Amino acid sequence: VLDLPIHGTRARLCARFKGHLAHLSTQKFSSNVIEKCLLASDPNLCTSLVEELMMPQNLSSLLQDPYGNYVIQTALTVSDPIQRNQLIDNIRPHLPNLRNTPYGKRIQNKILKETSNSPHQ
Repeated sequence: VLDLPIHGTRARLCARFKGHLAHLSTQKFSSNVIEKCLLASDPNLCTSLVEELMMPQNLSSLLQDPYGNYVIQTALTVSDPIQRNQLIDNIRPHLPNLRNTPYGKRIQNKILKETSNSPHQ
């Protein structure tokens, strides 16, 4: 449905998930839908979705979840540079707890790649 070229459908559908992103991001199939929303939404909606994912009560559990981790990786990819830096700053305190998990290693590598490619860091 998110791929259909029906004007406004994608934005309305993705907006309906607001308030439920953390829960949906930890489920096998709905996490794919949330990733698709992040990739396909307009910049304003994407910013709003990433803000919800960054909330402290959401971020910690998503970083440690096998499906939520991929959603966070996608958020790192699609967020604008300022929001990406905010997300990285919010993830950094969790890195020591994530280093020994396969999901945490993916996030850690993504952050290292992001910060090494950034001319401002």
